[in-house]
Amino acid sequence: MKQLIVIVISILLSSYLFAQPFRYTETIFEKSDTMKNVEYATAKWLNNKVLLLAEYNIHAGENITESRPLYMDIFMPSEDTLTKRPVIIFAHSGGFLIGSNQNDDMIAFCDSFARRGFVTATLSYRLGMGADISYFLGFPVKATLSDKNAARAGYRATQDSRAAIRFLKHNAENYGIDTTKIYLVGSSAGAFMALHNMYMNNGSEIPDFVLENPSLGNLDTVGIQGYGGKANAIVSMWGALEKPELIEDEKSPVFLIHGENDDIVYFKKGMPLESLVPDLDILEFSISETYGSYCIDTALNNRQVLHETYFVPDKKHEFYGVATGMFGDDGPNEYWDTIQNKIGDFLLDIFQPTTNFNLQQNSMIVNFTNSSSTNYYTKWDFGDNSTSEETNPTHTYNFAGNYKVKLTTCNRNMACDTFTKSVVIAPVSVYADWQNSVRIYPNPVSNLINIEGVTQPYNVTIYDLSGRAKIILKNNNKNIIAVNSLKQGFYILVVEKNDIKIYRKFFKQN
Repeated sequence: MKQLIVIVISILLSSYLFAQPFRYTETIFEKSDTMKNVEYATAKWLNNKVLLLAEYNIHAGENITESRPLYMDIFMPSEDTLTKRPVIIFAHSGGFLIGSNQNDDMIAFCDSFARRGFVTATLSYRLGMGADISYFLGFPVKATLSDKNAARAGYRATQDSRAAIRFLKHNAENYGIDTTKIYLVGSSAGAFMALHNMYMNNGSEIPDFVLENPSLGNLDTVGIQGYGGKANAIVSMWGALEKPELIEDEKSPVFLIHGENDDIVYFKKGMPLESLVPDLDILEFSISETYGSYCIDTALNNRQVLHETYFVPDKKHEFYGVATGMFGDDGPNEYWDTIQNKIGDFLLDIFQPTTNFNLQQNSMIVNFTNSSSTNYYTKWDFGDNSTSEETNPTHTYNFAGNYKVKLTTCNRNMACDTFTKSVVIAPVSVYADWQNSVRIYPNPVSNLINIEGVTQPYNVTIYDLSGRAKIILKNNNKNIIAVNSLKQGFYILVVEKNDIKIYRKFFKQN
């Protein structure tokens, strides 16, 4: 029975490995399966809307709250058998006032990336801002939204993002998740959340007013406890940070996407949302400036932190064709696929293996050494319709030729990479009449190599082990060849005369 299981697993891995395109790069599953309204935590929501500002989700202070569930929809590749998959959490836009896990762009992202092989989730988080209310004869006449109100709203969302990550870690076996590969992609307010999930990660970075009455508690107050709540990498689409100093020496992967003409969340520095504030006498909007992707990019460069950016001149907020996460009648624009593919490439590059190999050749027998970053699953194609799944195989070629050897390796997430190298195999006649008569010396050699046993003139070609010709001499009439220009390593010297070739291997030493 155990042997049968091993055979079945091998067949499944082979089907993953050679079904093109590779998993995570493009769509390989016909559809995704969705688990809707998965409750990941319960938290206190603001519950005291100002009558004249109810549609804007503005509340009279923060003392009156109501405990409500927080939901996510989880998408998985349909009929997938892999049990260790990276997960992407998508967080919607809406200025912490509106939006939901049902925003068009979030659902589209989740479905698309699930069909590439990821587990995905579209996240709901707490919405609403408290405001300082002035009354006259019992009626509200002025609502002031301050920097404190906005920052507390963002902090609640950051808490929720950490609760969602801990929930997925706790339930990793149920959803087939690799808990070391949990990524957070946010749009606008969701990007603000993602950035603060990454960079606000200890108590000393929490603003004092967060703990003022009513206290919002520490970063991990909400939801399941006992797991880390920080994402392994983030993508910020048109987002901003409260202050770049939060970055400190954090080295985790970050991808920043922004339109340079954004007038809602400024690309450089400015007061977010000010262009959307309704012209109402009752409302006073006075929050602090935030630091957009340009400033974050500068801070990361100053700290020599590797990261990626996609900044588009003249483009504004949510420039892939949505308004607060919802598609218009024409659907997304030409930037939708571009951004989707850039996100996919960024995330895959984080956990994709690196494939490489070396070889040593002895006549028609070649020994291959796998030097890839992982050997969880390996497939060799020797270029002559022969394959192997050994880690370090030895292969004998039956015919002369120039063969393209391709090695493919995959990690446990079935993320794969390939590497190809040429192997030159001599004709069979090489090993006939001249096999014992031609010799080269000294071997190893430093500067000059002698060729004995062949009459002049003859052609000489010296190849490195990847099949690249390094020295070519036509109608050579000398028995001494200078090889001092070669780097240290193994080489193949080919003597050719009367359409017959002799191959000799030597080592060049410094």
